[in-house]
Amino acid sequence: MRPYYTPKLKKRTALLRGLKEVFRRHRSQPIGRVISLINPKLRGWVNYFAMGDSGKCFAYIRNWVEKKVRRHLAKARKRKGFGWKQWSRSWLYDTLKLFNGYRASTGKAKAAPAR
Repeated sequence: MRPYYTPKLKKRTALLRGLKEVFRRHRSQPIGRVISLINPKLRGWVNYFAMGDSGKCFAYIRNWVEKKVRRHLAKARKRKGFGWKQWSRSWLYDTLKLFNGYRASTGKAKAAPAR
């Protein structure tokens, strides 16, 4: 069992740097390829830090990644902005299959159902 803590700022920064590098290297690639490269990194990082009080950190990362994906889509179409009206959040997660498993657990055992 691990202690109840949040991810350190240093670890969050390291994750974002790695993701930023993927976005930078694959600027001209289709968004599906970029998402297939960042999803395993996000999944592993979130699963590692899922125990504890990570909700705020996960929200920050989810918003950052979503904004980067929106920017990638807009630049591919030679448009400015983030496309808040063009691409809904559900479209990003359902159609593009962007990772959406940002759930922190407290690690407490669930009570057995009453009989």
